[in-house]
Amino acid sequence: MKISTILPVYNVKAYLDACMDSLARQTYPAYEIIAVDDGSRDGSWRVLEKWAERLPQLRIIRQKHSGAPGGPRNKGLALAGGDYIHFLDPDDTIDPNFYESSLQYIRRHDPDMVVTNILKFNSKQKWPVYTFKLLSLFQENRLTNLYETKNLIHNLGPANKIFKKEFLMRNKLQFLEGRRFEDVHFITCCLYLAEKVFINCDTHYYWRKRERLRNLSITQKNFMFRAVKDRVFIHQEIDRFLLEHGLLGHRYIKDIRAVLDFTRYAANFYRYLPHSRRRFFPLVNSYLQHIDERAFAYVPEPELVRARYFFLRNHMAFEFAATGSASRGYLPVKVNERGSHVFDFRHLKGKHAFDHLLPATMPVPKHLMPEKAELLKADFCSRSLSLKGVGQIGYLPPKSKKDAGIAVILQNRTTKEERQFPAVVRLMPPERKIGFIAAVDARLLEDWLAQQQVVDIFLEVTAGCLSKKLRLHADPHAKLGNYGRLGELSVTKYGNVSVVPATAELRKRA
Repeated sequence: MKISTILPVYNVKAYLDACMDSLARQTYPAYEIIAVDDGSRDGSWRVLEKWAERLPQLRIIRQKHSGAPGGPRNKGLALAGGDYIHFLDPDDTIDPNFYESSLQYIRRHDPDMVVTNILKFNSKQKWPVYTFKLLSLFQENRLTNLYETKNLIHNLGPANKIFKKEFLMRNKLQFLEGRRFEDVHFITCCLYLAEKVFINCDTHYYWRKRERLRNLSITQKNFMFRAVKDRVFIHQEIDRFLLEHGLLGHRYIKDIRAVLDFTRYAANFYRYLPHSRRRFFPLVNSYLQHIDERAFAYVPEPELVRARYFFLRNHMAFEFAATGSASRGYLPVKVNERGSHVFDFRHLKGKHAFDHLLPATMPVPKHLMPEKAELLKADFCSRSLSLKGVGQIGYLPPKSKKDAGIAVILQNRTTKEERQFPAVVRLMPPERKIGFIAAVDARLLEDWLAQQQVVDIFLEVTAGCLSKKLRLHADPHAKLGNYGRLGELSVTKYGNVSVVPATAELRKRA
């Protein structure tokens, strides 16, 4: 069996060597590698020419920039002579056994598509795709299709998939050209028509998270309003495809992604320019009025998605933003009988459209619940330990200064004995963090430090009815001043703040 690898190359010189190296190390080599250089201006084609000396199956095609990867992919598909097609993105990489692992299941099951697990990566780490993990999409190897496994609709990139060429040709499946998100259209159409899709958990595709702000991928530019317009167009084209193939009865599967796509774009509402904000709700809601609500039975985090959809359809930008970023405002929150933070939406019931989708209460998402004890400045001298910083508890900010409180806790690391001192506090907009200033008599640390015992610093942060003990953590730009002979302020490799006993050299210097 022959695999044709197709690479749409555009300004990826910085990443291309890693991609080509992963192809060169395949235990089952590709029959051919068709690299279509789409008018790169960074010398990517020179990197390809270097690799052509090592990989005789590499074929390089150069053309004027077409504006999107769809055209280069179609050109590669038209030239491909393999039995199976892999559309590899040139800034990503694959496991050495990617092709061999996939082919063993192709021989056994003859699927139209093989779908492989993805790990995201950057220069520091690798991590699983959150939605895949949440939905257990790659929990086991299995032969399935979109109608049996609707969660496949959450994986709409072509690069972690291998396609039977005969399946693509028979169904005249091609990428839209000159359009962004053409891969969403292509994969959705493929999934609707594929009778057999094999999920392969035995190997990985590595999806690069670019770190250079000037060279973000198309996927990473979702905060731009143009992306919203392009996404609406793509969903309209998918609807047209479903109509042509008599599949509108199953549109709700595609609408799972439509709901998620546009609620995610709404999360970026305050990043758009003012004129784009004015256009956002009319544009998106003109499309969403046709959504099949059966889709809500299959979305991840259904309560959160339904609440956000409710805000989106009712043009409630502030409320929507408050579910996505603690810096954009606060919705009513209460603590339930289990001690958990929940949004209280009861005040909205009966006043707006789509009321049936809004839950009465909903757990506050974890990303909105930062617990912070952060040091901004500190001085330790012979008389006192002075501290300045901020404290915060989740999505339950104090309503007024009366509801806020911070106490400094000094804890002997050896004996765990604690000494507590109140701090002076103030509320800091817009998040209503609690700013604090505290001065502790240095003599109260003298006995511990004299015994060569380390003192760890905590804050007890109070907001409303909640109090939490949090380790004091130094801001990366915190200013620390040591002027005494007893000991000195120290920051651990994890950023935690402590007072350590003075060394002989420090005592001599003091």
